[in-house]
Amino acid sequence: MESSKQLSSPTLASAFIEKLESLFNTGIKMDLPFAIWRNPQETAIHSALQLDRESKVPAEIENAATGFMVSPFEISEGHGAQFIKSDVLLDSDLNEILLSPGLKDNTGKFEKFLQSFSAIQNDNKFNYRDFLEAPTPFRSSKEAFISLVQKCKTSISEGYYQKIVPSRREKFRLDRNFHPVKELVKLCEAYENAFVSLVYLPNQGLWLGATPELLISVDEDHIFKTISLAGTQEISPGFELSQASWTQKEIEEQALVSRYIVNCFKKIRLREFEEYGPKTVKAGNLIHLKTIFSVNMQEVNFPQLGSVMLDLLHPTSAVCGMPMLPAAKFLQENESYDREYYSGYLGPVNYDGQTSLYVNLRCAKIFKSSMILFAGAGVTEDSDPEKEWNETEIKFQTLLNVIQA
Repeated sequence: MESSKQLSSPTLASAFIEKLESLFNTGIKMDLPFAIWRNPQETAIHSALQLDRESKVPAEIENAATGFMVSPFEISEGHGAQFIKSDVLLDSDLNEILLSPGLKDNTGKFEKFLQSFSAIQNDNKFNYRDFLEAPTPFRSSKEAFISLVQKCKTSISEGYYQKIVPSRREKFRLDRNFHPVKELVKLCEAYENAFVSLVYLPNQGLWLGATPELLISVDEDHIFKTISLAGTQEISPGFELSQASWTQKEIEEQALVSRYIVNCFKKIRLREFEEYGPKTVKAGNLIHLKTIFSVNMQEVNFPQLGSVMLDLLHPTSAVCGMPMLPAAKFLQENESYDREYYSGYLGPVNYDGQTSLYVNLRCAKIFKSSMILFAGAGVTEDSDPEKEWNETEIKFQTLLNVIQA
């Protein structure tokens, strides 16, 4: 949907943001799953709220209802894949709360939602923080992460792995004026090339993020796409992409991700694909190397390619390592914390004829008065542990530069 004309009006934009805040507050108070998002290089902001807490994850995304998918890095007893049905819709192009077509049997639940929505709109004292938990205490140290990176390097040098992607998390206090919807809007304005999202899952928490990495997409013309994105450098304002210079370590790291994708194609005997790149792309305060892979699903007669590749690609070597299964086992045994939905995937499914799922990077879990940020670093035999620590610090800044501004 095109909405640039509507959003260019400050009055309408302000009215929409107020309504979006009320939808957010209502969803939090009623403990209902919802997602708010903005696609890369678009202006329209979308939202979908489900009128109950039941989650039926579709077996195949091609036949799924319209909704929003969220999946963790690793399925566990506490964290599983979630599918948010688009029962209630609010988009910036319409600026109107709507019940999804075909859900007339939910009119009673919808009326209850509207009553709560109206009450919250008129409640100047409502505070969403009262409905959020405090984070579980944890210890995080530079020494522990550098030791983990060194352990990764040793295992790689012994020939067990080609690459491992350890991660870390850090807690930051929230400003008293912090509101997730306002922060989402700020992230949309700051990072036009990112997929920006705000997702609430009952019993799983509130997640805010701005990720540059597409996992898979299938558009209305049946074109499948995925990307390899790796290599990271911090840039200063005004940086020209033509100035980028990449080390052998960064080039090889990105090539490993590309080879992983090609190997997935080989597993399903798919040879008819287009490859574009690698080229340097900007993502907030960072640049990466990016290669795009594209397949015409009708030409190759593979209508379920999106679902098949989703199963093969996740978790990608960009967030886990290579070989994937041994690297995942290494992280499970050595990373010492549950990533939850960080480095999982999320995005709209069959929305306006398109499915786009993104790797959940540059994200934060929001609590009452603090947030936990997550970041990882691709470790190869040539890695410098101190530089990998610095890379995670730089990645935290993607959100902090906007949220703490």
